[in-house]
Amino acid sequence: MNSEAVKALLPHLPVLVALGEVEHVTVAAAMLGMPQPTVSRIVRRLEKQLGTPLLEPDGRGVRLTDAGRTLVPYAQRALEAVVDGLDAVRSQDRRTRATVRIAFQTSLGEHLVPELIRIVRTEDPAIRFVLSQGARRTCLNTLVNGEADIALVSRLNPPPDGLTVTPLFEQPLVVLVPAEHPQAASTSTTIRDLASEPIITLKPGYGLRGSVDDLFARAGALPTIAFEGEDLRTVSGLVASGLGVGIMPAADIPPPGCAQIRLDDPRATRDIGAALLPGAPRAAVTTVLTALVALTSTGNRHDEQPNPRESP
Repeated sequence: MNSEAVKALLPHLPVLVALGEVEHVTVAAAMLGMPQPTVSRIVRRLEKQLGTPLLEPDGRGVRLTDAGRTLVPYAQRALEAVVDGLDAVRSQDRRTRATVRIAFQTSLGEHLVPELIRIVRTEDPAIRFVLSQGARRTCLNTLVNGEADIALVSRLNPPPDGLTVTPLFEQPLVVLVPAEHPQAASTSTTIRDLASEPIITLKPGYGLRGSVDDLFARAGALPTIAFEGEDLRTVSGLVASGLGVGIMPAADIPPPGCAQIRLDDPRATRDIGAALLPGAPRAAVTTVLTALVALTSTGNRHDEQPNPRESP
């Protein structure tokens, strides 16, 4: 039997299976919710396609022929396979709808993201997470390319074009200097005071680097870049070595060998937010976003320390 004949046969398999169960055309029609003449026509069509009778008279009723009895188990298995396939699709769809993909700046991965996952899993264990980390630009590209549902990044004010932003919190930025630096004991400093200092910072594309560039631009000064790194641990380590100074998110305790000085600029902050593509998010994404807002609200927020690794 060629493939076209098989395709023509497939829609009629439920009729054959029902007849195999009851061996009665009228009862089979009632089981299927079909008129009895329709079932009879389907049987005749099947017999014509197969070239052999499937039913034969049995008193006032009918019974399956040997050919019909041979075919029915195969028809049953075919329908069961279709049902299994549909169940697999539904299960996959449920998993997809319950999966939330988060791209986050790596400096948010030490406290914020793990705490978020812990809270969400407690409230809704069915939600699964797919995580990626990197620089701000990488995270936003991941979101725009449809590979993430939420991007947790800095510098979202004003929001990037085409994205919806939920502000979360701000971190003050401070100047990090070697412990033996002449200004190490100062309570505050300005960007202009740093104009002659070698600056250790991150590469372009990182959120913190953008904040540093903005601070110097607003002050009308140009930074003297001594080193462009890829992670904040390296920046703080090189500052401690005396290679230069850096601008970092404030920490409860400065990194070893360093002192931090307040920047005398009310705009010396780093805003952190959640960026999404426009449109109504899936229920699981909304659940995660709601938990994120609650977690970072006043009194609940865990400030991220400025020493986790960031990747390009």
